[in-house]
Amino acid sequence: MRKKLFNNFIACMLILASGNAFAQRFLTEVFPSVQVTANIKYGENISVFPPPTPAMIDLICDVYEPAGAPDPMTQRPLIIFMHTGSFLPPFVNQTPTGSRNDSATVEICKRLARRGYVVANMDYRVGWNPQGTTLDIRRGTILTAIYRAVQDAKACVRFFRAEAAGANTYKIDPNTIILGGQGTGGYIAINYATLDKVAEINLPKFISSTTEPTYGFVAGQSYVNQALLGDFDGYGGIPQLNNPNNSPGFPNNIQFAFNMGGAIGDSSFLEAGDAPMVAMHVIGDPFAPYGNGIVYVPGNPPQIVVEVSGSGAFIPMANALGNNDCFINAGFTDVYTTQANTLNNGNDGLYPFATIPPVQAGPWEWFDSTATIAGAAQYGIPASQAAVYYSNALLTNPDMSKAKAMAYIDTIMGYLNPRIVYCLNLPTSISEIQAANTGITIYPSLVSKDQTININSTKGVISRIEMCDASGKTVRLLDKVNVFSKQLNCTALSSGIYFVKVISDAGLSVSKLVIE
Repeated sequence: MRKKLFNNFIACMLILASGNAFAQRFLTEVFPSVQVTANIKYGENISVFPPPTPAMIDLICDVYEPAGAPDPMTQRPLIIFMHTGSFLPPFVNQTPTGSRNDSATVEICKRLARRGYVVANMDYRVGWNPQGTTLDIRRGTILTAIYRAVQDAKACVRFFRAEAAGANTYKIDPNTIILGGQGTGGYIAINYATLDKVAEINLPKFISSTTEPTYGFVAGQSYVNQALLGDFDGYGGIPQLNNPNNSPGFPNNIQFAFNMGGAIGDSSFLEAGDAPMVAMHVIGDPFAPYGNGIVYVPGNPPQIVVEVSGSGAFIPMANALGNNDCFINAGFTDVYTTQANTLNNGNDGLYPFATIPPVQAGPWEWFDSTATIAGAAQYGIPASQAAVYYSNALLTNPDMSKAKAMAYIDTIMGYLNPRIVYCLNLPTSISEIQAANTGITIYPSLVSKDQTININSTKGVISRIEMCDASGKTVRLLDKVNVFSKQLNCTALSSGIYFVKVISDAGLSVSKLVIE
């Protein structure tokens, strides 16, 4: 039975690998479907929204796992992903999006799971006052919203580490946890990766100039009062505002972070040793500046909230600090990298999107007018008002469509995943995952452009050799080889990462090759 399942798995992988698509786990979609376990409680904490508040609420996520074929990996990397929403629920934020059930969020989680990751689609606490009459109210409430969401994300990381230490229901590798998000979720992910010192929440722009008892702000003190809200990890604070008992004692460090939009509170948060990070960002994003800039509440006139640092500012700093050294010299030559490099001023790990029209937010989002009206009705919002919210969303995504969103998600997957794989040294090849003894050896694994590689088989005739770059594009194909040994010259290949797939009488083998 085991042999039959194994052979079925190989057959499935070969079908998916047919044509020019070189099916590599984590790089491409090698599983045909996804299993979703909904409404997993990862913690609970005090919410400030919706009223009546404060109130204890459950913190929920949906878990996406690869399915449709047996998975021989017993420990799989975990991606915790966070949705957008401007720190307010859908419709309250005057748009149709803002939950873990958003079309784009679900699609991204499915894409990642079909690549072989386990994905936790995570909810977090929301609530702030964008209509605050003073700068202190607007700025202070958004900063504390980000702070609470970071605490929730850390509780989620600890939950899965605790679960992995016990039943390990989801077969997670607790040493390979990746945090990412879109829009507002991007804010959370990148602040999680960088915000860790009390001095960082005591910068002058984070000090209240007035006392606002309703929000707990005191003139001359930080908006973020850790004595009330707990520390960065969620511990401490007072019971009326914070619950520290969310999988305590387990570490909440992450190994990688990525954002689609979003920004960090200040570029000074970045330090050497922070987690590697990759950013995808619309240059004309109206809600999160691409570089250093101001976040505004839309209106006439727009209301200032706070100055932040977007992807175009913090990725160059992360590179300069050495935080992205694990992938920055990988030599990627795929089409996504080539396009990104035309806009990112040589800063690998940064994919700027130059949209038309230039001012856009979340071009990877799509939403349906009928679903918007139906969703709003659940909140008692009339169809006429729901139509306004739909129109609001189109203001910053004027040519919105599912096809457009899918194209952007294609690009995000193609740019992001090779860097995660390379940086975290994930086992991308089928042969590495299933540990099949095919008798194939490929050497050396590191060569210069003027060298050859040797492919030898001790267990059967080699019938096919396929070499692909890190994006999955086939760069060399030899069919009907019918030999036990073969040499391949690397002269015509650019520097970078390649995968060599060999099919012989003994089965399928895939090995990584680096050309300097």
